[in-house]
Amino acid sequence: MITTLALMLLAAPAPSPPRCSSFATLPATDQKQYGSRYRFRVRTKGKAVAEEWVRTRVCPEARAALRAKRNAPPTDKHGRPCTRTRTEMRPITSDGSMTMIPRQVCVR
Repeated sequence: MITTLALMLLAAPAPSPPRCSSFATLPATDQKQYGSRYRFRVRTKGKAVAEEWVRTRVCPEARAALRAKRNAPPTDKHGRPCTRTRTEMRPITSDGSMTMIPRQVCVR
């Protein structure tokens, strides 16, 4: 039994590491684009916070996930897609000022 379990653990494929796990592993174009923001976070909040920001916001996989979430159709409070929607203007900050953007919301 133990040998079977050991063989199963050895035969299981290892999870592949994310393509970018730190700022140093980002592509050169992304390092150039996000370098100043990364250095600002390192200086003000520390390296651990800056690396977490890279993993959750800057990595191409993370950006694709955020884009998919942002472009997903609206859902109701139970997580089901809405059958009827309306456009509502929502305030957001933009470089220190407030602006309004249209957002789709469910009609109850």
